[in-house]
Amino acid sequence: MKISHCIAFTAALSANVPAAWAVEGGLGAYLLGSRTTFAGIVPGPGSYLGLDIVTSSGSVDGLSLGGLPIRADTDLDLTFAKLSYTYVFASELWGGTPALNVNVPLVLDANLTYTGVTPPLVGVPISDSTSGIGDITVTPMIGWHSGMLHYSAGLSIFAPTGSYRTASIDVPARTINALNTGKNIWSLQPVLAATHMNPKTGLELSGAASLLLSTRNKDTDYQNAPALNLEGTVMQHLPSGWAIGAVGYAYQQIGEDSGSGAAATRAALGASSLKARVFGAGPIISYSSASVFGQQASFQLKYFTEFGAKRRFESDTLWFNVSLTF
Repeated sequence: MKISHCIAFTAALSANVPAAWAVEGGLGAYLLGSRTTFAGIVPGPGSYLGLDIVTSSGSVDGLSLGGLPIRADTDLDLTFAKLSYTYVFASELWGGTPALNVNVPLVLDANLTYTGVTPPLVGVPISDSTSGIGDITVTPMIGWHSGMLHYSAGLSIFAPTGSYRTASIDVPARTINALNTGKNIWSLQPVLAATHMNPKTGLELSGAASLLLSTRNKDTDYQNAPALNLEGTVMQHLPSGWAIGAVGYAYQQIGEDSGSGAAATRAALGASSLKARVFGAGPIISYSSASVFGQQASFQLKYFTEFGAKRRFESDTLWFNVSLTF
């Protein structure tokens, strides 16, 4: 089995970030399920380019978008692309290998729909849509190796580069303008990841733990509480370059959202708490013995279905990735 091909495949996935909305909008800054196969590995020196196409469909019973509380059961269909670049330095830092990852997301199509439940829009179908560049993420990281165990530490920095404006309602036209491609906040996410890979049997066990910390949205006076993310993967790699396995994650806010925006949302939804959680699981398949434009290439397809969601979208997500090594 060509382990180097598998490593190249995952190098550009070290910190995948979608163009989405904060917990304030029913989704987090970090796309759950980004760190899957070989999550703990920082590969050899070089450049790694990745392209992701992600489509997701979910619903939530009550949320706040751009400062507008929505009590109705709301659906969101989202398709976006993401270009990621990882550079691994030919040097040593603290006994490990340093690397830098940059992610640039582009919302291709986002559609929000619900039926009004409050006057003057009771029973009226409401929709909104948007597209454009999202919030860029930069992640410095360091990786270490010890036999079959590989582990890494990193810090993802989410910059508010996407467009953002507070929500508005056009009552005569019975429409809203609430979706944004950016979150209007800075976020930091320290992450620890590990991979145990047995090259003889092809069995891989990978996991990652991270904590998402965000600044206050000054336009809505909404402060998202810290959120703990746990992700895990079991993969069986075959000599042919194919691999198949299962992936899963758990998300839990570890505090209460604060600020006048959070207080207004609690009051509008009649909720005692806005603390969010969700779980997700699904299959994953990859092929790492490919070549594109004369460069070593890998492909990955994974699917997540979420369950147990509270105060955030519960979604089904299909995710395709191609990664090139230079």
